[in-house]
Amino acid sequence: MVRRVHIAVALLAATLGGCSGYATFDPESTSATSFSSASTNHNPASVAGAADKKDVATLNALFASATQGPTQGRSDDPAAELAGAADFAGEPSHTPLKETLEPRGRAYLFRGVAGLIYSRGMDSLAERIRQAGIPASVQTYLTWRGAADQAIQDYRRDPAPITLIGHSMGGDAALSFAGALNAENIPVSLLVTYDPTRIADNVPPNVERYINIYQSSNIMGGGNVVQGSHFHGHYASFNLKYHSEIIHINIEKAERIQEQLVGKITRLAATSASAQGDAVPLRLEVPGDAAVELWDSGLPVQAHAGDTLKSLAATYRVPLWTLAEINSVSARAVLAEGQRVIIPRHLAPIPVPSPMTSYAATGR
Repeated sequence: MVRRVHIAVALLAATLGGCSGYATFDPESTSATSFSSASTNHNPASVAGAADKKDVATLNALFASATQGPTQGRSDDPAAELAGAADFAGEPSHTPLKETLEPRGRAYLFRGVAGLIYSRGMDSLAERIRQAGIPASVQTYLTWRGAADQAIQDYRRDPAPITLIGHSMGGDAALSFAGALNAENIPVSLLVTYDPTRIADNVPPNVERYINIYQSSNIMGGGNVVQGSHFHGHYASFNLKYHSEIIHINIEKAERIQEQLVGKITRLAATSASAQGDAVPLRLEVPGDAAVELWDSGLPVQAHAGDTLKSLAATYRVPLWTLAEINSVSARAVLAEGQRVIIPRHLAPIPVPSPMTSYAATGR
């Protein structure tokens, strides 16, 4: 299977590289990113506007055919698939908390194969992050090493929360980037992957919060990334295989997911990942009619005699389906006194800022 994925990626990259002069490598990206004034003034529309619309539509159809597999429940119009991506997530139940600190940190985003065409959601997300007051750069997955070297220098000069986000092979690059920082004992406050490949690395132990948004039915992505050895951070995995409006080339464009991520990034400086109870890994297969809410991890609680999942869902203000899926318990079952139940939770900013963690990696 891995060999087939490698072959598919190589053939697709070669095909896209030969269409209308588009290359897999992004000539506007830099091998080493500095968060001076230049990195915050990038205009994503300037590159996208250069693409010929007819060629892009043809490539959309080609990529969708390669990534979808069975087409049951899918639209035959690739443009319609892309347009629907902004609305599929629905309204999450979580209400963002009031900010307690000025936004602080640096964000590094990575596009996947043919990123000039198919990972444009990374550009719009980076712009949202910049507008929220956090410097953010966007590069191709091929240049992650230079960006990591620069990030190490920047962190040693001015320690600040680091966010890594990648789509497709850009997700693989973000995981490799985190591994390079782990070797230098530098923490990653938040790591997010959009549909990484099935050969992506595990999550290294220096990552404090990891979120994977993927679709197991996607051939070009579908990476169900797991925790590496010694990982003790917050882990949440969201499989969108039941969201038929989503494919590999639009998963990173959903606006409501981007909004949730920006909220998390802007609160990183005020949110301690190590002081909010045990972190239970969270793995959810999101129903097709449910909103995609990006919880940070699971939290164990004890039920009182007579409690049901429905009563706990009301108490903790979470959807009932999440409790039934996580705990493999019927929604109607009566719970025993002291029974352990896992609920999905958001990490909340603390009222008084605490010193930033100094993570010492172990077991590399």
